[in-house]
Amino acid sequence: MTFLIIVTLCSLVLAALMSVIAWWLAGEERRRSEARVAVLTSEIHDADVAPALPAPQVALSADLFTAAQPETSVGRWATVVGLGVIAFCAILALAVGLSGARPASGAGAASTAAPPPLELLALDHDREGDRLVIRGVVRNPASGPAVPRLTAVVFLFNRDGGFLTSERTAIGAATLAPGSEAPFEVTVAGAGDVGRYRISFRADDRIVPHVDTRGKT
Repeated sequence: MTFLIIVTLCSLVLAALMSVIAWWLAGEERRRSEARVAVLTSEIHDADVAPALPAPQVALSADLFTAAQPETSVGRWATVVGLGVIAFCAILALAVGLSGARPASGAGAASTAAPPPLELLALDHDREGDRLVIRGVVRNPASGPAVPRLTAVVFLFNRDGGFLTSERTAIGAATLAPGSEAPFEVTVAGAGDVGRYRISFRADDRIVPHVDTRGKT
């Protein structure tokens, strides 16, 4: 919005400047035309009172008439228009530079580092008849934010890799504080055909990233 306002103001200033220059050139051209008329009138008057002047005098008058033509008026207009275009481009480039120099309001938020992922410290499972019981321990790093309403979600797949079902359960306290860890246990019934499973963590409907640190601590 600010950029558009700057460009509009620059255009208005340039238009006003060009109007003043055009008015000045029109006045200058009018004065030159009046001066040419006066010169021609004087030449004609001299020819009337001195008819004995040699014939080349007529050619001289024609030369004067030709020399008085505004042969540079087109060049002046071209120069003025060219300077106006250059000035407008320079102002536009300056406005673009000033607009780009200001950081966007969301730049600071976008550059903020993402919080560290949760750490999966332990993971194991047991079969109890047709049920699969998955147990583990997850830790929130000390530098991480508090995670409220954290749940463990288990996705089960058959031996051919096809998806079967999923189950979830709440983890520990209502909020997993920074630097703390909590156990979890997920029980899935009817899991006789389960070939493998995958675990993830969520806070409400948001996926909370984690890393597998088993055997690394």
